[in-house]
Amino acid sequence: MSELPGPPLRIAVLGDFDGPHTRAWVQTFVERGHDVHAISYYAPRTELDGLTLHVLNEARRTMVGDQHAGRLPSSGRGQGLKKLVPPNLLRVINATRYRRAGLRRLLEEIRPDVFHAHYAVEHGFYGAFAGYHPYVISAWGSDLLVESQKAPGRRIASWALSKADLVTGNDGSLIRRAVELGVAPEKAAVVHLGIEKAFLDAGAFSVNLREDNASPLAIISDRAIEPLYNIDTLLEAFADVRRGSPELRLIVAGTGSQVELRMAHAFAKLDLARSIDFAGHLDEEILAQRLAQSHIYVSVPSSDSLALSNLEAMAAGAFPIVSDLPSVDGWVMDGINGLRVPAGDARALAAAIRRVLGDPELRRTAAETNRTLVEARGLREPNMLLMERHYYRLAGHPIEDQAI
Repeated sequence: MSELPGPPLRIAVLGDFDGPHTRAWVQTFVERGHDVHAISYYAPRTELDGLTLHVLNEARRTMVGDQHAGRLPSSGRGQGLKKLVPPNLLRVINATRYRRAGLRRLLEEIRPDVFHAHYAVEHGFYGAFAGYHPYVISAWGSDLLVESQKAPGRRIASWALSKADLVTGNDGSLIRRAVELGVAPEKAAVVHLGIEKAFLDAGAFSVNLREDNASPLAIISDRAIEPLYNIDTLLEAFADVRRGSPELRLIVAGTGSQVELRMAHAFAKLDLARSIDFAGHLDEEILAQRLAQSHIYVSVPSSDSLALSNLEAMAAGAFPIVSDLPSVDGWVMDGINGLRVPAGDARALAAAIRRVLGDPELRRTAAETNRTLVEARGLREPNMLLMERHYYRLAGHPIEDQAI
């Protein structure tokens, strides 16, 4: 990356550091040379390198942790209360616990140039009680697109966002929702986390770019195996298509609460044991290779922000078939560089898969278009440099406009 445009900043981040997105975000600014402080209620399961970690509650180990994406708290404790208490009431309880554990006092000791919380209805909500400024909240998808649609979650999201000096989201649909919840447009900005260049490098060898492609036809999904992501729809569509294409293979690369349920569905009900690989979590290098070796990528959630998974697949050359959601506007143009289908519609998904399997030229041109698109707009480095400029502005050190 380029040199810092000003003095290194002290940045405090509140979030789920077992989540890959928050970890990647803070690591980027560590590598940039900023003084990064990670604040967590519990110690993360894996170490964070190059920054200062502050654990709010080292002694008590009973707090219920994050609801984000269905994850358990880092300690793995507190599941009993989680089952008994409604999610939004639990967030209020947790906000009180963060306050009592000394979040505000800690921020006064750290004195960061910028305080940044990830996921609006949880860490964004907890952090807002500290009253520290400048304060940034990043929304990631379900927090605004799902949780804020009903009254309790809407009140939590609206109040938390009202305390922020800047609200970021990784696509326009999140920013529009933030504005609907009362955020002034000038205090909201699209900032993508972006993806690593390794996916573009792997995409240079995409099966869809090969002139003589003898590889077995393959489909891949790497979304979480949770109800939101409609893996059952994918399995039904795959079973339908496979009746006419017995050589077709499916890779389900993901983890989640429904793994056993979906495996039973695929193997017992649909008789697909020989055609599906439930591969579990794949590290970045292996995932990039699998995406480049797959002809089609499927992501059909009921709700979503712009998923990094989509950008990774596009960079690696897999043809994207995605849910017809506002978050993919400007990224997936139906019939040109991908196909958009109604979420939960197995018949429509099967028809889309058949169309793509029968049109190698469409797959080839889409792979070329998508790799160019992601290289121009979707890589981590330029997007995080944009975020860095926001940090400097909020810290009172605006930097001159320049090409990123």
